[in-house]
Amino acid sequence: MRRNNSVFAAVAQNLTRIDEIRKAAVAEAFSVLEQHDPEVADILLTQFGDRKRAASWMCASQRCLDGRTAYQALADGDIDGLWDLIAGDSVRDGISPDRV
Repeated sequence: MRRNNSVFAAVAQNLTRIDEIRKAAVAEAFSVLEQHDPEVADILLTQFGDRKRAASWMCASQRCLDGRTAYQALADGDIDGLWDLIAGDSVRDGISPDRV
């Protein structure tokens, strides 16, 4: 059966576009964190070593936050849960900067 390369090219273009949008959203979200909770942002930058890794961690589902992201925890008002995670419970639960 003959393959239609243009179909796969369109799929690849769509996936690339979605990835670019996601990367921009992750960066923008971290900018918002820096503006509204600079203490958390600064600690994460120190802990992870760079903005990209800190921003990615904020978007990752965290087991000790019941599968929520750090942004979802902030939106839910669970700042204590986020601080517990940042303060070191993350290492005990198997989530550390090295795993991002």
